[in-house]
Amino acid sequence: MYKKIVKKISDNHLYDAIKVAVAGSIPFIFFHESDNFSIAFAMSLGAILNAPTDIQSSLKHKINGLILGSICIALITFLLGFTKPFPIIFYPVFILIIFFSTMLSVYGHRANLMSFVCLLTVSLAFIRDYQGWDLIKNSLLLFAGGILYLLVSLLFYIFKPKRYIYLEVANCIEKTAEYLDLRASLWNQNTNKNKTIEKQLEIQIKLNEYHESIREFVIRNNANTSNSANNRKLLISLTSLIEILEIATSNSFDHDRIHELFKDDPALIKEYQKLAEDFALSLHALSYSIKLNKVYHSPVSLGNEIKAIKLHLDDFQKKQNWSNVQEEIVTFNNVLHYAERQVEKIKGIERVYKGRVNTDELRGKYKDLEKFLTPQHYQFATLKDNLNFSSTIFRHATRLTLTLLIGFLLGQILPLQNEYWILMTLVVIMKPDYGLTKSRSLSRVTGTIFGGIIAFSTLYFVDNVTILLILTFIAMIIGNWLTYSDYKIGVMFLTMYVIFMYGILTPDYNNMLLFRIIDTIIAAVLALLATHLIWPSWEHLHVKKFLSKSLTANRKYVDAIKKYYIAKGEPSLEYKLARKHAFIEVGNLMASFQRMNQEPKSKQKNKAEVYELTVLNQTLISAAASVGIYIQSHQTTEASQAFGVVMDKILYNLDLADKFIHRNVHYDLTTEKELDKFEGSFLQIKKMRREEIENSNLSAEERIRRLEESQLIIDQLIWMINISEQIVNTSKKFQN
Repeated sequence: MYKKIVKKISDNHLYDAIKVAVAGSIPFIFFHESDNFSIAFAMSLGAILNAPTDIQSSLKHKINGLILGSICIALITFLLGFTKPFPIIFYPVFILIIFFSTMLSVYGHRANLMSFVCLLTVSLAFIRDYQGWDLIKNSLLLFAGGILYLLVSLLFYIFKPKRYIYLEVANCIEKTAEYLDLRASLWNQNTNKNKTIEKQLEIQIKLNEYHESIREFVIRNNANTSNSANNRKLLISLTSLIEILEIATSNSFDHDRIHELFKDDPALIKEYQKLAEDFALSLHALSYSIKLNKVYHSPVSLGNEIKAIKLHLDDFQKKQNWSNVQEEIVTFNNVLHYAERQVEKIKGIERVYKGRVNTDELRGKYKDLEKFLTPQHYQFATLKDNLNFSSTIFRHATRLTLTLLIGFLLGQILPLQNEYWILMTLVVIMKPDYGLTKSRSLSRVTGTIFGGIIAFSTLYFVDNVTILLILTFIAMIIGNWLTYSDYKIGVMFLTMYVIFMYGILTPDYNNMLLFRIIDTIIAAVLALLATHLIWPSWEHLHVKKFLSKSLTANRKYVDAIKKYYIAKGEPSLEYKLARKHAFIEVGNLMASFQRMNQEPKSKQKNKAEVYELTVLNQTLISAAASVGIYIQSHQTTEASQAFGVVMDKILYNLDLADKFIHRNVHYDLTTEKELDKFEGSFLQIKKMRREEIENSNLSAEERIRRLEESQLIIDQLIWMINISEQIVNTSKKFQN
């Protein structure tokens, strides 16, 4: 139970929520008198509004981002307040600010957060109707509040500068452990393999985000081999975690066949499953120790477990009177080779946190690291390219602008207490995709109702201001923290926070809950109708793009493996980049499927085909990674001509599948005819290769090594051919 609590509270969102609460509370501490309440309120609001732009980056980028956020908050508030008495000017300004604030999202994650800050500022600019000097004063106070948040954030940074990245690494290790747990579960014969693969893909999406975040931190903070022990830890941790994921993904064993081969000794399989589970257990323990800042101690001895399994296998081999080239022995030895590779990587990351970092491990790690970052282009051309209805963000910007305009007009017409609540709710719940908008709308309404009921019940029984202030502070922290992981509960606590504030400041709060619920329901209905009716962006309109990118990335990865097997040596930059993009694109494809799955059934076009292609792409990556990992960890023989032909056939199938998806089926029939002559011949190739090895004048050890290579490589090639053909067949069913 204690470990679960530590896991829950040891994240950066709680840390950020505490920063927001501290920055938002300071103005009230210094300006709590009723005459100065407007000063405290404006500064607190400025601090809270500026908080979303505070993402982990270099100190320079952090400061620049928060200063820019403070300027945008003050400027937007001033422009809207200054033009409001003049409708002919106000409405164009209102529309342009919303539209271009939303369009900022085309520039990536940081710009997306700045977009949210600007839109939230628009919605809250109408809390008070200031004019003249009061408007200037309010805008300056909002700016001061933003700068106050900057100072608080810098204090937290100075106090614990490494906290963010340590927690990010710990969470990445935790997610990797969850991935390994799923891999281990595949050894259970009653496991639902399709469900397991789906869960793996969901975790892989998050792991891609963690890898990118850690990579960016390492680069932006100029981490290199001459830096501190902290930077050495980060570099080795990052590369080890990526390699652990690749090795885990590559374990595309035929579990049912291995169970059948060792049906006379199922205990051997159980021992290996225990080892696979202990891979995850080691990483869970490591993540836990990092979060508690404790010295790490390995909970298990992975090396001893492998030795025990090898002894068990030797005993079983003797009882069966099998030779070293028996299929069962060769197959299980290949399984153990992967286990040894995984143990090596897990021990490597364990050494980092036991304080035994080997600087030799850094050679080549930092080189070309920047090329692995996803580039962010801030040129005007990027915005210009998205100013059309084929852009999801353009559709969303247009839709959100019209919906906020309608919400604002409704607030002016209807007798509502605080019409700005409609705008704020719309900004928070409206997203580019229908599924997320729908789930947020329902969570917002539910959270507001339950939060209001709890808050009013508390105010009915508690009238002590000190207790209410403490409850307000706690509700603010929990609300800001949980909105990232459980939006409904987060909204509930934020509603409690707002009502507690009103309860402390004014006795006239009795009608607030009713108006708050009405405003929220109006906004939720508007959001759902707008997402459904105003230039909707259904996922089936975009899924082709994600499918094509995934097929292209897989093609490049397979081609890089082909070149690597021929060239040997250390993995090239081309190979590593191809591997990264293959993992990222299949994750993006899975995210696209998840969005489609949340949409109305009438809009889920090609849903079955999209899911099948997602799983097949992931399976192909696993098989390809098996070959790549084997080449890295073994001295392989010269690539045969048959290997090149088979790989070319796989590449051809991926190209063909992409053409079928886009309904471009004009392909080179001659090329296909040339490749078709190898159809069905792979089992014969495997047989011939085995006979060639057994009849050659090789030492027993070399013969076994070559048989293991032959079995694994050819098995994976056959598997990859079958998968690529399934991808082609599924692509043929894809409808425009």
